[in-house]
Amino acid sequence: MPAAKTSPDFAAYLLLFGVGIIWGGQFLFNAQAINYFSPVTIAASRVLIGALTLTVIAWLVPEKAKSSAQRPATTWLLLIAVALFEAVLPLFLIAWGQQHVASSVTAVIVGSVPIVTLILSVLLGSQKSRFSAASGASVALGFVGIIVLVRPDAGGISLQSLIYQLAIFAGVVSFGMSLTLFEKLPQGTPIRSARNVLSLASVPLVIAACLEDKPWLLTWNWHTLMPILVLGVVSSGIAYYMYGLLIQRSGPVFTSISNFIVPVVGVLLGVLVRDEPFGKKEWLALALIVGALIVNELKAFSKPRWNAGKAPQSEKTG
Repeated sequence: MPAAKTSPDFAAYLLLFGVGIIWGGQFLFNAQAINYFSPVTIAASRVLIGALTLTVIAWLVPEKAKSSAQRPATTWLLLIAVALFEAVLPLFLIAWGQQHVASSVTAVIVGSVPIVTLILSVLLGSQKSRFSAASGASVALGFVGIIVLVRPDAGGISLQSLIYQLAIFAGVVSFGMSLTLFEKLPQGTPIRSARNVLSLASVPLVIAACLEDKPWLLTWNWHTLMPILVLGVVSSGIAYYMYGLLIQRSGPVFTSISNFIVPVVGVLLGVLVRDEPFGKKEWLALALIVGALIVNELKAFSKPRWNAGKAPQSEKTG
C-alpha cells in the first residue's frame, strides 16, 4: 500500500464526500427497492451485483499481492465470518427494518456503527482499541442518541415499529462485529478482499432468495431494477473501491470523517426527496450521534501522524 499523504488534496476531498454521499444515499434506494422486492432478494441482488462490480474493478485496477501463498483454513473461516457479519446479516436486517422505518431514521441508527464497533473491539480484546475517557463519553452520547430515537414520544410507539428499529440496530451490531473481525485477517489487497467477502456472502443470500421469492417469477424492469443496480454497483461496488483508495491516499483518520457525512446525507435525502417526517426527537438523536462520532475521533486527530505503511485501520459506516 502506498504511503498515506499527510495533507489531503482536492481529489481526497472528492473521494471523501463521494463515499459519504453514496453510503448516505443507500437508505433512500433501499426504501425504493422495498416497494418491489422482499428484503432477502434486495440483499442477495445487492451483494451479487457488488461482487461482480468489484471483480471488474479488480481486473481493471492492478493490485500488488502481498503473498502468493495459499490461504490457510483459519483465514477462510474468518473470511466467511466477515461475510456473514458484513453483508449477509446486516443488509437483510436493514432492508427488513426499512419496511416500516423511514430512511432518514435508518440513517441515524446506522450512523452509530463506529460507536458499536468501539464497544465490541474492547469487549473482544482488540489490541488496537483501548477504552479511554473520550471513548466512554462517545459511547454514552451515542447510546443516549439511540435511546432518544426509539423512545416513545407523546403519541407513543407501537411494538411493531420498535421491533423494526431494533432489527436495524442489530444490523449495526453486525457491521461492528465484521469490522472487529476484519482486523484479524492477514493484510491483503483491498479490492480483492472486498470482492471475496461479497462473493462468499452472495451464496447463502442467493439460495435464500431463490427458495423464498423465486426471482425468475418477479417483475423485473428498468423501474424496479434501478434501485437494486444503484445499491449493487455503486453502494456495494464502487464505494468500497473509493473507500480503499481514500485510505491509501490520505490515511484512515481523514477517511473516518465520512462517518459524519453518512447520517446527515441520509437524513437530508429522506426529508427532502421522500418528504419523510423528521421531528425534534430525531434531530436531537442525530445531533447526539454525530457528537459521539466527533468525540470518538478527537483522540485520533490529536495523535501524531502515522508512519507510512503503518496506518491504523479506519471504521466505516455502510
